[in-house]
Amino acid sequence: MARALLESLQRLLEEGPYEARVVGGAVRDRLIGRDPNDLDVVVVGPALRLARALADRVGGFFYILDARREFGRVVWRSPEGRRFYVDLTRRDGLSWEEDLRRRDFTINAMMIDLDAFLGAGPLVPFDPLGGLEDLRAGRLRPCAPEAFHQDPVRILRAVRFEAEFGLRMTAEAEQALQEALPGLIRVAPERVREELVKILLIPPLVRSLRRMEELGILPEVLPEVANLRGVGQSPPHVWDVYEHTLRTVAAMERLLGDFGESPELQDLPPRWAEIEEGMAPWRERLRARWEEEVAADHPRRALLLLTALLHDIGKPATRTVEPDGRVRFIGHEQVGAEWAVHRLEALRFSNDEIEEIEILVRHHMRPHGLARGRITPRAIYRFFRDVGALGVDLTLLALADTLAVWGPTLTDAVWAPRLRVAQILWQAFFEAPERFIRPAPLIRGEDLLSLGVPEGPQIGRILEAIREAQAAGEVTTREEALALARRLMNENS
Repeated sequence: MARALLESLQRLLEEGPYEARVVGGAVRDRLIGRDPNDLDVVVVGPALRLARALADRVGGFFYILDARREFGRVVWRSPEGRRFYVDLTRRDGLSWEEDLRRRDFTINAMMIDLDAFLGAGPLVPFDPLGGLEDLRAGRLRPCAPEAFHQDPVRILRAVRFEAEFGLRMTAEAEQALQEALPGLIRVAPERVREELVKILLIPPLVRSLRRMEELGILPEVLPEVANLRGVGQSPPHVWDVYEHTLRTVAAMERLLGDFGESPELQDLPPRWAEIEEGMAPWRERLRARWEEEVAADHPRRALLLLTALLHDIGKPATRTVEPDGRVRFIGHEQVGAEWAVHRLEALRFSNDEIEEIEILVRHHMRPHGLARGRITPRAIYRFFRDVGALGVDLTLLALADTLAVWGPTLTDAVWAPRLRVAQILWQAFFEAPERFIRPAPLIRGEDLLSLGVPEGPQIGRILEAIREAQAAGEVTTREEALALARRLMNENS
């Protein structure tokens, strides 16, 4: 809890014409022993003015989320670098209880004044709807029968709360949710996206995906994934495309360091210790990369799980059956990449996020190809030339994919070369970037012009050939590069 932030808010409340209460998730989290970093504060008075004053007081950022409802957000980073949010909104209704009854779920409809929230004693919230009892009983109930109709994004939030707090919706809540499901299409895509990202980060993810499927939510949010059910595959695949995808997600989650147990994870061969040993020299750098935020509050870890979920969505459209009965999916990675872009654009993911997932889906078969033969320095260079730093993540996806293809039938003969390729690629990226990722240019375009190469695409082709030769160790000096350039010129002429 950012005590300095809340104490600044407390002083502002004492100085101004405000009455305020802490409500919702922060109260719930404190009651179950969590340290919240996201606070909702209900204000009787000018909430936006209070939010702006708090941001000015602590040196944070202030955003207006809804001017009509007097709803503002303050974002503040602690000296340790942790990000905190305070959402301040005008009280909805004529009383505190009326405001609570308009909220989503009873576990979020508990309220306490700021002095008590900051105090050292036990919290005794104002709880007219019985949220604390529901929390203790593992029960998830909406605050009102029409709660899902009023704001259909609560449909996704219900799945998230079940997963995050080990709750279960009541039968009445499930029925109300499914009746409100058609309204999900009118929710702002950005809000659906944010709930989806939060679900992605709660292990085991497969449990939430199964729940979304059970409740009919998955076809509404990720129809391309829902359409994978029943799409059969030939050996060595053990499962259909949908079940294979869920096991790829489970494997990816485990490889990223999340240890949520699921039946799907138990179906996979226990190769985790071998992978941990294989990535050991670079483990900290890998995990730091996976925790980097590609967009605000969207760590790369969430995008990699989403990629695992989307990596085979091109298979239904490319499925063919050979005369011998073999099922093939030629070009599924290209089709899947295009469909992934379409879905992510619809959900308003950022351009950077879309680009990363598009590259990963489009190239997810590349590491498998490298494992089928001898991996050369030239092949390593071309791999990173095409996918850049995402090659580090692509190797992890390939390992998860391999485990989910063969399942219990996986042999050492299949597994060993794939793990070895991952190690070679990680080593190239982290230990030899000057050779494989960013080779220093030995000659430039003006050198080729002086040799008589005409302006145009030939210059780019010769420079690229020289970079490949550098990676292969065939060219190490400027003189050798110029000699190679002359040879290529003569061949072209």
